[in-house]
Parts: sequence; C-alpha cells; structure tokens
Amino acid sequence: MYRTLKHFSLSLFLFCNFEFNLAQLSTCSGTGCPTNGVWGAWETIGDKACDMECGGCGTLFQTRDCISAPVCNCTGPSNRNIGCNNVACKYPTQKTCCPPFVPMVLNGTQVCGPLPKNIENSACCPQTALMSQWTGWQLQNSQWARTRDCLTVSIGCPCTGQTLTQTQATCPCAQPSNATSACSNLAIATPIYYRQLIINDATGSADLVLIAQNQGAGKIYCKALTDAYGSALGYEGAMLMMQEVSGQCTTDTVFGCAKGTDNARQNATFTCDGSTGNWIYDFTGKQIVGIVQGSWN
Repeated sequence: MYRTLKHFSLSLFLFCNFEFNLAQLSTCSGTGCPTNGVWGAWETIGDKACDMECGGCGTLFQTRDCISAPVCNCTGPSNRNIGCNNVACKYPTQKTCCPPFVPMVLNGTQVCGPLPKNIENSACCPQTALMSQWTGWQLQNSQWARTRDCLTVSIGCPCTGQTLTQTQATCPCAQPSNATSACSNLAIATPIYYRQLIINDATGSADLVLIAQNQGAGKIYCKALTDAYGSALGYEGAMLMMQEVSGQCTTDTVFGCAKGTDNARQNATFTCDGSTGNWIYDFTGKQIVGIVQGSWN
C-alpha cells in the first residue's frame, strides 16, 4: 500500500506539471527561437533507484540535451541533482520532508513538493520543425521503412506537415564501387573483372556472379591452391577482392572453380545492412563498399 501511494502521488504531480503540453503554443517571432531554446526531458544517469524511501531526501543525477541546437541554442544547466521519492515521511521520523521540499496535500494525500518539472515550458514554438535523425532502413513485409520523431511535440509544438515515416520497395544499399584502385597493390592477385551485384529488393540479399574458369593469359581466375606447407589442396580457387568500410582491401577464395565448362559462373552472396547502407559479405560478416574479381599473379 505504501509503495502504491508513493507512485500514485508522484504520478499526479507529474500530470500537473505536464498539463501545459495539451495546448499548442504559438510560433515564435523574430529569430524564430524560444528565449531559452528547447530542452529535452531530463534523464537519470547511473543508478535509477532512489537511495531514500520518503521526503524527497534521496538524490538522483540527471542530464538533458538541447534538442533545438544548432537551429536554436539553449541557455541554462544541462545537468542537475534532484530529490526523489517525494511521498511524505511518516511519524516517528524527525521531519516530514527534506529541503527544499515542503509538505503539501494533494487530493487528500500528504506529499513533499513542488516537484521539479521534467520538461520546461516553452514560451513559443520554433519556426523550423525540429526532427530527429532518420532511423536505419528496416525490411517489413518486403518493403523497406524508416522513421523519425518530432522532437518538440512533448512541449506542445507539433511538427506540422513533416513526414515521420518513409517506405520504399527498393533496397537502400547502393551498388558497391569498383575496388580495382583500392586492391591494386596486392601481391597475390591483380583486380581485373568488375560486375555489379544482382539485388533482390524484397529480401535485401544480393549475388555477385564470379567467373569460375580461366580465360587465357592475364585472366587466371582459377588457381590450384596449397596449404601453409605447400601441399596441394586438390581444387582451384576463385579470388574475390573487396574494399571494406575502413578502406582496407581483403580477399577471399569463394569456391572451387569448375572443371571444363560446367558451372563456369558461380556466386558470392551479400546482405544489405539498412542502418549503414552497406553490403555485408555473408561469409565473413564484414561490411564492404567495393568489389572486384582478381586474376591470380
């Protein structure tokens, strides 16, 4: 019962503090910015459990962000220590509330207040809609979707006319570039054959068709492989050269080459990372930005 009463009182206080949000504010004139900018909600950092049970005697450390920057700069503190557990202490404790709180009666219940506001009132709404960054693209029922938020809706300033959700049928990962330049200094192979991925938009997957047979001098796509001790491994490997996000060129022997004309083309597979827009090479899990098939030196 005590815990229920404590949370009930706190909820009522917060409701009173946020009631102003229900009415839309007018648009700012002049510079188009509220005097103090637009602050986000206070968020508790570290241990979120209050170290005292009543009276607002415990403390929590909180920080907040200026959500209107750089359009509208903010003035005021970005961190604070606040009291917590504001239900009034009962007899026989020495005091009902810890400073700066004083006993107050709310709907017949004694609490310690007033509580600091979680979001400060804004005198007006910025002239420019303040939006969060778009999330990464996610595949939903064969469609790609991403979302963003209106950062000022909590202070009574909706972002009228702004799009919050975007959808598209096309995979958001662009074709990897030709990695010939990035992979030109490797000793084991020379980049020679570039081909674009075959992309399946509905699944976010892609195939790279690689040549699986030699094609004369200078196009040694397949080579008999040996282990670290020089012993033959018994098959020939095709060389895939890839430029990773870091810029480094890496290689992989994707498959054993065909004998004769059977399976003269074989695939390497990739998956689109909608959050970065890069392709992931399925075998290594590494993100890549460039591809090319190499001819063995």
